[in-house]
Amino acid sequence: MKNFSKIDSLWYFLAISLLGGTVLSLASCTKTVDVYYPPRFDLAQFGRLGLITFSDNAQPSVAEYATELFQNQIQSAQVGIPIVELGTEEKVLKSISSNQLDIAAMQKIGQLYKVSALFTGNVVYSDVKTNVNLEDIIELDASVDTTLHATLSAKLIETEGGATVWSNSTSWKRKLGNVSVNGETGVTVGTEGYDDAYRKLIPDMVRDITYDFRGRYVKERVDK
Repeated sequence: MKNFSKIDSLWYFLAISLLGGTVLSLASCTKTVDVYYPPRFDLAQFGRLGLITFSDNAQPSVAEYATELFQNQIQSAQVGIPIVELGTEEKVLKSISSNQLDIAAMQKIGQLYKVSALFTGNVVYSDVKTNVNLEDIIELDASVDTTLHATLSAKLIETEGGATVWSNSTSWKRKLGNVSVNGETGVTVGTEGYDDAYRKLIPDMVRDITYDFRGRYVKERVDK
């Protein structure tokens, strides 16, 4: 190993000192502040909005719950946004004597309920999926996982021309439980509750899908 001479050691010390001083100098010239970024999508431009109860392929109560949380998230993020709760799609279409939400129907809804844009959405649950290894079961040493998958999607449509001005979707999954097969302990079953599993996915999905409507603070370094 090469030995440092006194001169080399001196230069090394000076270099380290200068580097440390530079870092300290730069750090002293900056500070960390919270910078506010407004929502990516401003709903105020549309004025009065309509909201049709979301549809789903599980239970009506789940769709109503998702719709309620969706509205709460929006009006919490952008206070003062007027939203008219129109009820189910079937009810709305019946009120305007239409069979589907086409452009003509959107225009009628806008005129009847005096809304410039309309929120629609749906929750789709896939079949419960089970992961299992057949070889492990034969050997009486296996764990079977059962998972529920769900997708929430929503869009905002102008009533005057039927154009979609915003849309978003998100997919989540939740483990319902597992069945363990073991040669010594036998069969054991564990679940997290099938009854409310559908509802427990909703809050996270709603918060995820409404991200565009929320402002946020980000820590950033700025010059003093």
